[in-house]
Amino acid sequence: MNLRNREELFTEASNTRFDVAIVGAGINGASLYHELCGRGYKVVLLDKGDFACGTSQASAMMVWGGLLYLRNFDIKAVVEFSLSRDRMIERLDGRVRKQSFRYIPDSNGRNHWLTLSAFYLYWILSSLRREQPSLQRSFPESNLINHDEHNLGGILFEEGMLNSSDCRFVLDWITKHSGEGQVALNHTSVVDGAYSKKDKCWRLDLRDQLTGEESHARAACVVNCAGVWADRVNDQFGIESPYKHVFSKGVFAGIKKAAGHEVPLIFELGELDDTYLCLPWGPVSLLGPTETAVATPEEGFTPEQGDVEYLLHHANRRLAAPVAASDITMLRTGIRPLVVDRSYDADEYPLDLSRRFQLVEDGGKPWVSTYGGKITGCAQFARKVADALAKRAGVPKLNGAHANGALGQVETESFPGMPEAVPSIDWCVRNEACCTLDDYLRRRTNISQWTSREGLGEDNEHLPQIERLAKRLYPGQAAADKAVRDYVQRVEQTFDRLTGRQIQRNGTAKN
Repeated sequence: MNLRNREELFTEASNTRFDVAIVGAGINGASLYHELCGRGYKVVLLDKGDFACGTSQASAMMVWGGLLYLRNFDIKAVVEFSLSRDRMIERLDGRVRKQSFRYIPDSNGRNHWLTLSAFYLYWILSSLRREQPSLQRSFPESNLINHDEHNLGGILFEEGMLNSSDCRFVLDWITKHSGEGQVALNHTSVVDGAYSKKDKCWRLDLRDQLTGEESHARAACVVNCAGVWADRVNDQFGIESPYKHVFSKGVFAGIKKAAGHEVPLIFELGELDDTYLCLPWGPVSLLGPTETAVATPEEGFTPEQGDVEYLLHHANRRLAAPVAASDITMLRTGIRPLVVDRSYDADEYPLDLSRRFQLVEDGGKPWVSTYGGKITGCAQFARKVADALAKRAGVPKLNGAHANGALGQVETESFPGMPEAVPSIDWCVRNEACCTLDDYLRRRTNISQWTSREGLGEDNEHLPQIERLAKRLYPGQAAADKAVRDYVQRVEQTFDRLTGRQIQRNGTAKN
């Protein structure tokens, strides 16, 4: 194991001529980093935020086949994504598991026999590799469902599911590699850069977002995996493309998981062919998501009152037990980057747009732009991009068989309200580039997702624990105190405002 601290990683980034620089460390950038390191290339991975801090931290964590494409009779996509799903289940043992889902038809929706036939077709197109779908009139989760709206039973079928979280899934691709020529830097923005035809090399000017210090990196090729920010990165470097992204905002609300809720429920909405999930995850159930077109990433990463009202409306139509805003324990918000032609100017429902990825190689410079994508196709995406880069980057200079694999025994500690021990703050700092409260509470652990008010607790009873974590993460008491104040203020201005919490001056939460 060749663990290096942040200062050492910046020094290596400045002193190494990399084969490839990847901008963006979400699911696409992380899986590509893993693929290229495994092939023996020298790679630097850069993200202006934390690893998996964008779209990749707000998914439903489901490893779907191509069920979505069946509605548009895109048989090729159904087969491709089903194959990708099955490969992930088979080859990523411990990270992706088989998972049964239960589809609940709407009493006033499609003919349920026709719906069951569609699931059989989906099963056949995936070469019968998953469990055969079946219609069940009664099942263990029946007591959770409002039978006035859904009295036709449920269709049980099988897909895949991430074992821990989407953030952990992304991080695992990255932490497998820390050898020579393998540098992954979070909280590092690319502020400028240029390509030298003479040197056949990109120079990227970097800034540490935590300290303000500046550095640089050199690479023969650049891959833009910036996700929802990909168009901005291309514009920054004068790269033209036939594609662009449009954005769909997706919000989940978390509530305390009801007893007996073990199988994810997928409710037919009867609106725009959409669905509504009730998804068990640890001690919570995720309700949603919304599907709203937004103009910018900034607009999409902030939940609003309308999102909460939509989620509660559908929960109370479909679940037997009433759900109020005060029952919400967490909000999970992200954006789906959907690829369209550059000339696209329509007003389509986001669900009607493709989730496929596109790859564009610049004709004049060694620059590759990537668009779209989803968890299910990440490994296939990485192989396709790596194959394209091989023509530009040449023969790998390193031995690709020296990946570190798992980091070894994880040190753990307890946190109030968590159902199990979590990786300790010290272990995450040493091994997983954990730098901020959000890094730890949201992405290295599920604390902010599984305990109320993003880890603070209903009456701020966990605040001393948050303060302890901040002291370990930030240089000096003043910086730690400011980080805690900023965190509490954000919770109050977003979560508390949307769920009706009111915090008295003595720290007691009132609904």
